Parts: sequence; C-alpha cells; structure tokens
Amino acid sequence: MLVDTHAIISQMDLFGILQEFREKICPDLWNDGLVVGVSGGPDSLALLHILSRFSELPSQTIIAHLDHQLRNDSSKDGQFVAQIAQSWGFRSVVDSQNIEKIASKHKLSIEDAGRQARYTLFKRLADKHNIKLILVGHNADDQVETILMNFVRGTGISGLSGMSPITPIVPSMLTISTYEDSDIFIGRPLLSVPRQDIQDYCRDNNLDPIQDPSNNNKRYLRNRIRHEIVPILKDINPNIHQTTSHISAVLKHSQRVLQQANSTAWNNIVTYVDDQKIVINRLMFSQALVGTQLAILRLAIKRLRPKLRTIDFNPIANASEFSKTGDVRQECSLPGNLVMKIDYKHLVIVEAGVAADSQIDSPFLTSGETISIQAPASITLEPCGWRLLVDFPDNIHRKSIYNNADRWRAYLDRDKLEDQTLQLRSRQPGDRFQPLGMHGKSQSLAHYMTNARIPFELRNRIPLLVSGEQILWIAGWRLDQRAGISKTTQNIMRVRMTCAQ
Repeated sequence: MLVDTHAIISQMDLFGILQEFREKICPDLWNDGLVVGVSGGPDSLALLHILSRFSELPSQTIIAHLDHQLRNDSSKDGQFVAQIAQSWGFRSVVDSQNIEKIASKHKLSIEDAGRQARYTLFKRLADKHNIKLILVGHNADDQVETILMNFVRGTGISGLSGMSPITPIVPSMLTISTYEDSDIFIGRPLLSVPRQDIQDYCRDNNLDPIQDPSNNNKRYLRNRIRHEIVPILKDINPNIHQTTSHISAVLKHSQRVLQQANSTAWNNIVTYVDDQKIVINRLMFSQALVGTQLAILRLAIKRLRPKLRTIDFNPIANASEFSKTGDVRQECSLPGNLVMKIDYKHLVIVEAGVAADSQIDSPFLTSGETISIQAPASITLEPCGWRLLVDFPDNIHRKSIYNNADRWRAYLDRDKLEDQTLQLRSRQPGDRFQPLGMHGKSQSLAHYMTNARIPFELRNRIPLLVSGEQILWIAGWRLDQRAGISKTTQNIMRVRMTCAQ
C-alpha cells in the first residue's frame, strides 16, 4: 500500500504539525539551529508564532527578512518583522535588495529574482552561523499553484511533483550569487496546510499579518493562477488540495524509480565526466529508450551547468534525434551554451566553441609534441595523465604475445629498430607506415586513420611510437609490420600505456 506522507491533515493542529516535522523529518538538522524566512505575511507570521510556543528552540534561531524594494513603503515590512521577532524573543536580520535591478541584470522574472535573493540571504546567514536548516512558510495552496505554474511552463515529473517538505539547496536556486557547496536544507513544515487554515490560525491568535498588495497583481503568473485558475478548480473539485497532495506523492515515488534507473544507465553509457566535458558511448546511447536518452542529456547539462534553472524539452529532444542522424564532426546546440559533438563512437558535450577530445579513455599528446625515450623508461604524458612504460621482459611466452588482446600493450623486435633511442610524437605531414597484417603494403597514416575511424579530433594528438623515421606503433591501434616479432626474434621490447586516472 502506498502511503501518502504529504496528505492534507483535517482539523489542523499547526503546533502538532510543526512538532511532528521537527521530530520525524529533520531532528538532527533542527538541533544545529534555524534560519526562519519571515515576510510578515500570514504564512510566515503563523510559522514564527508557532515556533514562539515551543518550550525549547536551538540557541541559534535567526529570523530573516528581505526588503524587495518593490513598494515605496516596503521598508515598513522589515520594521514590523524586526519588532515582532524581538517581542517574541527572537534575533532578527533585515536586509534590502533592489529586486527589479537583480531581475534585469540576470534576465529573470521579478518572482524568480525575489525568490533567489531571499534564498541567497538565508543561505548566507546559515553558512555564517553553521546552521543546516532554513524554514519557510509554504502552504498547500502554494503547492497547487507551483504545480500549475510548472505545468503551464512545461515540465517533467519533477516539476509536476511540486515542492517537498524538505529539500537541499542546489546551485540552480541561487544563480544570482556565487554558489558554494553546502549541506543546507530548505524545510517547509506547513506544506500540508491549506491557506485558509493558516488565516484562521492568525485570526484565532490575534495576529495581524501584513497584506502585501502585490499578491493581487495579476501581472505575475502565480497571482493569475491563484485568483483565476484555482477558484475554477476548487469549484470542480473542492478537495483540490488533497488531490494535488496525492498526485505529488505518487509522482515523487515514480521519480525515485526513474532516478535509480537513470543512474544505472548513466554509469553504463557515460564513459567520462569532468567539469569541462562529458563523453557518451554513442552506440549504447542509441540503443537506450528515448526517455533514458533525454534523462542522460538532462543530467549531463546539469553536471556542466549546475546553476541552470530550467532545461527546455525541445533542445534535448532534438539532440536525442540528432545523435542518430548526425554525421561525424557535426554538432547541435544544447541549453547553457553547450553543444553535443558527434564522433564515430562517442557523443561529446562541451561548451560551444571548445575543442573536444572525445576519446578521453585514450592517451593523447599536445599537437606537435615530441618526447624522447631511452629504454627502459617510465614516462607520464602530461596532457592526459597516461603513462608510457618500456622494458625488456625475460622468459616471456611467445603464446602470450600472439594472444595479446590488450590494445595498450605491444611487443616489438628490438633488433629491427632503426634507432635505439625512441620517440613518442604526434603525426606529421607525409607520415606512412606498413600496417601489421597487410603483408608489407605501405599506407599513408592519414588514409589509415580514416579507414580505422580514429576520432577526427584525436588524429593530430594520438601518440606514435617511432624509431628514427619509422613508425613502430600507432598507440592502441596498429603495429608496423616491420616492428613485429617473428620466430627469429631474439630481443623483445614491451611497450605499455596505462591510464593513471
């Protein structure tokens, strides 16, 4: 049986709800201290009043208010919050930010800019005082409005499941500021409580909350939904809070299943990840379900652009299709000024205009680089972190050489080398060699690389082991016929490349 942990509770006991939130949802976080966001409106004022009734609170309990400067008299709200916090025995911090300027600078809506500015203030206070929990007054009506807003804007399961009673602060919530990793959480203890119950609580306890006139301004999407859409839904379904809560719970459980499946797919299909690029196995990606492909692309974008707040459906859907139809060396755009580049075996996601070495799981040199090698040797290739090892093994079985399946290990006839001082270098114009297995037939290196489908962006950087003018080994790809061992070989040279990462 599916248990709905966010169900609307009848006969609201708001004190009991907050007490249960403390004891069951976040007891450890609670004990480290609280930052409480208070605007002075009914929700946050009721939350603050309930907290004032607790016999014990963490010594570090800070009331935070942000003046958005959207009204000429907005500073009075901060004065009200500071006065009432003091009268109830709380320490308060009031800050002021020009939200219109922030919205314009970061190309955000007034609503988004205000939300991010508030969370930035809350997190700054939490970081300063080593507090792990921020409480805000979101209620059940806010949940309905949030889900409808996400639906109107276009969203997936995550958006349709709405807010959670507790959630970590992530970079996308604070794009207006420099984000530093933390383990701070946002708590919403009143998320199951309808707005009317909170207003009744304020009336019953003689609270006089601030009534912000901007809440009636239908210029804002949330207000249009609140005053125009929600009343229609309530007329159709008076239990819209309960219904929305059930939908949210079901979708959150479904989301966890998908997250687990997508995490497994990510580990199988993504071959390399760092802060600059993500490399995906093209064949395995193409064989995955489209939903899995879209999830992997979303996760990749989030890894490279953690502060990106929204990822539209169309660009990633186009990228999923392009991965199947695009040609090698083509690319398509992704959100966050990223592109997906196509190679023979890989899809590479990088910043637009940045070259991408798709074969991160292969060693490479700086284009034009040459390294001298006096065997035996152990040399680190600085650009990629791989290591080259050259030695002369004794008593090695010929059968193990002939059965060698390790592409990063090669055995050479030392006596056939033009020069005992070897070099590791990138390719040069006019390079030719005699691929092993082609009976001594010479071939240009460029022609071989094309036929072998060596990734284009790796071709000028792939390590070549050479002796004098003779190419001995295209590392990881093919030996030269003239360097291979035979029945008459007396002295064997072993060359290995290992990944140090």
